[in-house]
Amino acid sequence: MKVFLVEANLQTAATRIRGAVSIMPSLAIVLGYGFQTIADDWTVEARFSFADLPGFFAPATPGHEQSAILVAAAEGCRTVFVSGRMRFYEGHSMATVTIPILLARCGVQAVVLTNAAGGIRQDWQGGDLVCLSGHINFMGDNPWRGQNWTGNGGQFGDLCGRHSERLNRCLERNGRKHGFALRRGVYVGVFGPSFETPAEIRMFERWRGDLVGMSAVSESIVARQYGLEVAGLSYIANFAASRAKSEMKHKQVLEELRRSEKRLAKFFLDFCLEAGFPEESGRSPVN
Repeated sequence: MKVFLVEANLQTAATRIRGAVSIMPSLAIVLGYGFQTIADDWTVEARFSFADLPGFFAPATPGHEQSAILVAAAEGCRTVFVSGRMRFYEGHSMATVTIPILLARCGVQAVVLTNAAGGIRQDWQGGDLVCLSGHINFMGDNPWRGQNWTGNGGQFGDLCGRHSERLNRCLERNGRKHGFALRRGVYVGVFGPSFETPAEIRMFERWRGDLVGMSAVSESIVARQYGLEVAGLSYIANFAASRAKSEMKHKQVLEELRRSEKRLAKFFLDFCLEAGFPEESGRSPVN
C-alpha cells in the first residue's frame, strides 16, 4: 500500500516531537545502513518510533526495521539521530523526503545524510568514506513534482551550493583526526532496488559520477528547499557493476566497517561538537 504524508500528519508528528523535547537540537544525522551504531553510546532523551508517528511506516529493508528518531546527548552535545530511512524503491511515493521536512518543522537547522554506496571510480577502495560534493538525480522522479511546497525555495528552488562546504570541511578535519581519509565525490541516485547494469555504470562514469546509491538525493533536495544546511557522507560498501578488480563481498566491507565502529563513533562525536549550533531557547522551527 502506498503511503502519502499529508500536511496534517506532518504537523501532528512535529507537534508530538516538539512537545516532548524542551529544546530541539540544531543538528541532525540520518544514520544509513552501516552507520546505526554511532548512536549507541549516546544518552537518549527522547525516542520516536516511525511506527508511532502518523503517516510514517517501518521500512521493510533489512537493517532498518527499528527505524526511529532519537534526541540524544553525549559530552555536552545534543543531536537528533534518524536511525534508518523510508525507501522509494519499496513502492511508496517519494516518502523519503518527509524526514527533512519533519526535522525542519521541529527546528533542526542542519542535517548530515549518511549511507552505503557503490564505488564507480576504480582508484577508490572498499570502505572509503566520501563527502558528497554534488549529485545526479537518476531516480526517475523529483520530490517537488506536483506538490504545493511551502519551503524556502518554492517550486523552482535553486540547488546550487546544495552541499555545505562548512560541514564537508568539518567532516574532513575530524575524519583525519581519527584516521579516516575522506574523499569528495558526485553521488548518482538511482531508483533501485536492482543494482545497475555495466552499461549504466559506464554512462554514469562519463557523467563524472563517482559513486552510486538508492537514497540521499530526494532527501537532500527537500532539505535544501526547507533551508537546512546539508551534507552527505557515504562509505563505499562495494564496487559498482564491472568496476571491481577482484571479487568483493559486501559482507567483508561491513565487517571492516564494524572493526572501525569505535573510531567512527568518536569521529562523529567530535564532528557534532564542532559543527553544532548554539542552543537558544527562543529559537523557533522553520515553517
